[in-house]
Amino acid sequence: MADVQRLRHELDVILELHESGELEQALARCETLADRTADVAEDADPVRRETAFAARFERALLLTELGELEVAAQAYLQAAGVPVDDDDPDQRHETAMAMLNRGICLDAIEEHEAALDAYEQLISRFAHAEDPVTRDQVLRARVNRAAALLALDQPAAAIDAVEQLEVGLSRHDALDTEQLVLARRIAAAATDVLEAPQAAAALLDGLDALTDDDPAVRVQVIAARLEQAELLAGDTAGDTAAAGDRLAAVLARYGEDPDPAVQEALAAVRSRLSDLRASDAP
Repeated sequence: MADVQRLRHELDVILELHESGELEQALARCETLADRTADVAEDADPVRRETAFAARFERALLLTELGELEVAAQAYLQAAGVPVDDDDPDQRHETAMAMLNRGICLDAIEEHEAALDAYEQLISRFAHAEDPVTRDQVLRARVNRAAALLALDQPAAAIDAVEQLEVGLSRHDALDTEQLVLARRIAAAATDVLEAPQAAAALLDGLDALTDDDPAVRVQVIAARLEQAELLAGDTAGDTAAAGDRLAAVLARYGEDPDPAVQEALAAVRSRLSDLRASDAP
């Protein structure tokens, strides 16, 4: 028990160093703690197993913050490799989070094939998890999988992935709705590759009917409207009036929103609308 307590104390020290911005010191101590828990088994003391996972996951987080994304991706893989009981919701959502973050790091360094594999492993392993946190990780992985397919020049597969994941999504739950809008944006980009911009723009209609109580949803809707305007204005017909209407509508809806992230997103809308109006001026 004393050894377990010492391990937990060391983890607390690492977390304090991270919180205070002493990343390199925290990283060095993570390496040592990971070595001390290298032999952890599935039936180990729960605190020892949790410390083993946390040391590796914290190491991956620190590497991510330091911009060492390739090494971070490997660190997340090591965290996900800590023995886990997949029937325990707390343990499985931690593993799912590590797998998801691995894919995100790989996407960020344009290793899309490896990222796709990471997302597919996560989806396959935890697709039937019923706890909300693991389900959220699976949903994000499914959306990211569609984006990775698009990045790999597989637009038809990306569209198919979006259509499949949309089926079970709520139009009112905050996370579902946020990911739904992001998925539609991916499908629109893929459709723009395969068809006309007008067809891509049409996929982004109907978003105003979604529940947008959460600021993250509103930010996604604003981004979708901006992309829709670009599709309309960039079409061979150059429908700048329709593009301007979409942007004016989103400004009317969210212009007084107090959330800083929403206002930051609207700044790009205001700038683009100004450009469109200037181009239409006689």
